[in-house]
Amino acid sequence: MFTFKPAIIEIDTHKIAISPDDQNLVDIARKVRVNIAAPCLKNRRIKGCCHVCKVEVDGQPRYACKVKPMPGMKVTVRRADLDAARKEAAKAYKQKIKAQESVANEQN
Repeated sequence: MFTFKPAIIEIDTHKIAISPDDQNLVDIARKVRVNIAAPCLKNRRIKGCCHVCKVEVDGQPRYACKVKPMPGMKVTVRRADLDAARKEAAKAYKQKIKAQESVANEQN
């Protein structure tokens, strides 16, 4: 008899069943109320351009908006060094957007 075993990933301490429809780690994390900010994804810009969604996947730094969940992944979101990197990336991204808006306003 065949038994279906769901594919599982781990985000911090949460074990989450994934499906083939899941597109990225940002969306999966929301299922368990783990917020991973991803302004470039939200604003439909180039995925990964803001670097705000930096996480660690199986020991390697990655951008959560670009990573499709795969069975067995271990994802670290909440850790002091990752939190600091995301905070700095958010500041830099905000400044970049403001600078682009200033240039656009000057051209009009």
